[in-house]
Amino acid sequence: MEVIFLLGTAQAFFLSILVFNKKGKSDADFILGTWLAFMGIHLLYYYLFSTGFLFRYPHLLGIGAAFPQLEAPFMFLYVAVMIRKDGSFKLTDLLHALPFLLFTVYFALTFYPLSAPEKLDFYNNIINGDVPLDVQIATFPNIAIGPIYILLTLFRLSQHTKNISQSFSYTEKINLNWLKYVVGGLGFVWIIVVISNVLVRFPFLNITAHDHIIYLALTMSVFFLGYYGIKQQAIYSHEPTLDRKKTFTAPTRKKESVNQYLHSGLKQEEAEKHALKVQEYFSSYKPFLNGKLSLSEVSGYMDISVNHLSQVINEQLGMSFFDFVNSYRVEEVKARLSDSKYENYTLLGIAFDSGFNSKSSFNSIFKRFTGFTPSQFASRINS
Repeated sequence: MEVIFLLGTAQAFFLSILVFNKKGKSDADFILGTWLAFMGIHLLYYYLFSTGFLFRYPHLLGIGAAFPQLEAPFMFLYVAVMIRKDGSFKLTDLLHALPFLLFTVYFALTFYPLSAPEKLDFYNNIINGDVPLDVQIATFPNIAIGPIYILLTLFRLSQHTKNISQSFSYTEKINLNWLKYVVGGLGFVWIIVVISNVLVRFPFLNITAHDHIIYLALTMSVFFLGYYGIKQQAIYSHEPTLDRKKTFTAPTRKKESVNQYLHSGLKQEEAEKHALKVQEYFSSYKPFLNGKLSLSEVSGYMDISVNHLSQVINEQLGMSFFDFVNSYRVEEVKARLSDSKYENYTLLGIAFDSGFNSKSSFNSIFKRFTGFTPSQFASRINS
């Protein structure tokens, strides 16, 4: 089992190096690289502990006792910085390390000054299940902090899913679905932590098996974090340029009233003019053919603030930016399927030329707007 932890350590350091060597690194990438390196140190500490190395050098004992209090904050900060509009790390983010610092200070005053024999006795007592009350209190955040940050992180990811529908016309590589799975996996780790900390107080599970289960789950998390983190692009940067195309008549939109912008300074008459303007722009220049079209990009071209443009699309046109853009893409596909000029094109080729980025998103969006799959719709036209 110890060999697995050593391999996990090497893997964490290797993936950390790859992240730090990633081109166009964001602040989130630096957090991920640091997190992976920390996970490597964490796993290395447990490897040295479980093999008995630390007991031969007792003054190294206790150094990693509070490491679990940083794993969950690292996860939360990575997600929080990734989905921030400016994508920046702030000094106030360091407050998430406060429990770890408090624990370290407490241990520095109570445990670290002990002699080597006293430290050995201390740890041997803990292994045998005799944990002093002050240590139970001091290490409680090791157990409690994980579930709290898991819930906070999942909440942030849920907010992000809603936000991208208002700011982007696509979800590929920015929806962070992979992070939901990783966070869910880490949540499973903390479920194991909680359950095993209950069972370890009974004859069902000894403390060695308890620790092995936790760190085995942590080792598995390292790979997924590194693999997907290296592939992850920045979300709110490097937006592509617009691609203006020739005329296409857009469908009529149904207006729906929403109460999201009660404090906006945008007047009704001005909002209606903007709505006509954005529809005319989409009909005339077909910016939706750009698969990576964003709200801020359209806002810059039309010289309308991002907030006002979002309000216009939500209130005057009755849909999110994502749905607004993709409704034009669907109409473009429908128009091309009816045009003999595109009869030699594949269905997927038409979809990509119309602004869709993947087969799965094309199929789901097309069916949501038309009630038919693309193949069914094409068959109806050709019949």
